[in-house]
Amino acid sequence: MCLIANIWAHYSQQDYSLNNHWVKTLNSELLRVLPIDARVIVEISDRPNPDLKSAYLRNNPECQYWQISPHQDLTKSTICDSMGRIDVLVYGCVNSPDQDFGKLVNDYSRWLKPNGQFIADIPNSQYWRRLVSLPLDKPQLSGVGLSLQEIRSHFNQAGLYIYEVRTKGDRTWEFNQFLERQKSANPSTVVYLKEYRAQTVAENYLVRGIKSSHPPRRLLIQTAIMAPTGCDRIRVLDPDRFSATIPGVRTFSSVRSARIIPTIPQEAKIFIWQRTIMSAGEHLSVLKRLLQENYLIIAEIDDNPLRRREYADHNYLSYRGCHGVQTSTKPLGVFLQQFNPNIAVFPNQLTEVSPPRHNYDNEKISLFFGALNREKDWEPIMASLNKVLSANSGRVLVRVVHDRQFFEALATDQKTFEPFCHYNRYLEILQNSDIALLPLTPTPVNLMKSDLKFLECAGSGVAVLASPTVYELSIQPEKTGLIYRTIREFETQLNRLINNHTLRRQIAENAYNWVKQNRLLCHHYQQRHRWYLEMCDRLPELNRQLQQRVPELFNNP
Repeated sequence: MCLIANIWAHYSQQDYSLNNHWVKTLNSELLRVLPIDARVIVEISDRPNPDLKSAYLRNNPECQYWQISPHQDLTKSTICDSMGRIDVLVYGCVNSPDQDFGKLVNDYSRWLKPNGQFIADIPNSQYWRRLVSLPLDKPQLSGVGLSLQEIRSHFNQAGLYIYEVRTKGDRTWEFNQFLERQKSANPSTVVYLKEYRAQTVAENYLVRGIKSSHPPRRLLIQTAIMAPTGCDRIRVLDPDRFSATIPGVRTFSSVRSARIIPTIPQEAKIFIWQRTIMSAGEHLSVLKRLLQENYLIIAEIDDNPLRRREYADHNYLSYRGCHGVQTSTKPLGVFLQQFNPNIAVFPNQLTEVSPPRHNYDNEKISLFFGALNREKDWEPIMASLNKVLSANSGRVLVRVVHDRQFFEALATDQKTFEPFCHYNRYLEILQNSDIALLPLTPTPVNLMKSDLKFLECAGSGVAVLASPTVYELSIQPEKTGLIYRTIREFETQLNRLINNHTLRRQIAENAYNWVKQNRLLCHHYQQRHRWYLEMCDRLPELNRQLQQRVPELFNNP
């Protein structure tokens, strides 16, 4: 759904060469806007950018990513079969300043799907550092890049609708001095100052267009993250990052704050309360304001509310006081329906898998355990675990993250402990392990948990031994993991994984491939967008439902 252009002119009176820092900056900016669900990408460049390609493929490994030269005739390439089906076309001709941008836009836009995006990172020809002389009343071009007016003209002629323009450039002290000099040199043209400032401050424009005569539907997704530790990334930050690549979608989140940001015309608005324990005294006024400003109000919860008595103490206002609730598992969704009929289940997904591993035949096996609040889950298997470790003395190293009590209960000196750590460090330890233990006892709280731990292990190439609680719904026994139902089975299965490296490798590889094909966020993030739009369309009806549940929200102050 996307045609990406990166146009850079390379000769000027100053050095604007494409250096490594610029490439890294550009890659970061493009990755924030590239559609994550593209099936076919074609990069046209005289300087292929392997870093951008590899970074993108980590999020979408099944995408076909082609790299061709700018002079290659697409009609004579196998890519010709994809004409009209290309999701992303990346153009980055750094050594061809004679290429006409307007012609390029017209020529290549026909290769896109309908409603495809054209994203261009283009130097601003009117950037103040590039100017030799630029009177306020008679703007001159520097010969580098394009003006925003020229960009708009080229997009329009190619049938591309520009729906967003981002400027890249800082209003530094030097820029303000530049403006003052221009004002002094041209005192009679101060009337142009506001427009002139906007024209000259941007070093580059990041322009996003769509192959359509109509603008995309605009949507603001704003989230108040009230429980940032442990679940903000998987439930808010990653979905937001992916959703922001959808044309017309903006995302914003703040930690322990319900600050409402400015909106733009004709933009549907959603406010999401993540793990928020609402009370009438503290939250009714905020909810009323959101309703007055026509927000769709959603609660986000990925844990059983029974764990926190405060939810019940406030009559579950956290869910009754919203138009709808989004959650992570079907059992949790069923539980929440008693408070709100509008439930959406968005299972936890991974954004990427680790590179394929090849070291399955280590003489010393690394056994991983890393979780919070699992004491009652691992206590039943600890004696058997120590028995297995004793029988395999010197062959197994146990890596423990977070849980000090589990670490102390291990009757072996072949163990390491890492306290609560950054997620990247957690993954690093996991990815250097061979086997992971995933015990859960069948309590009401556990039965509503997600299979995220299994996904993390599978995506890291680690074989799992898990309880049936939660995990039997995801694991294919003997194929993508092993399940134990009794303590004796736990011992037997763990010994098998330790002593049979072929089994361990097959299970790990099968699980890795299953996650890559089924549980990456790139395959699922559009579901949220569709549900949000459906709920926005139902807002009058949802307001009537909400008034019946919480009439005090609609009382006059």
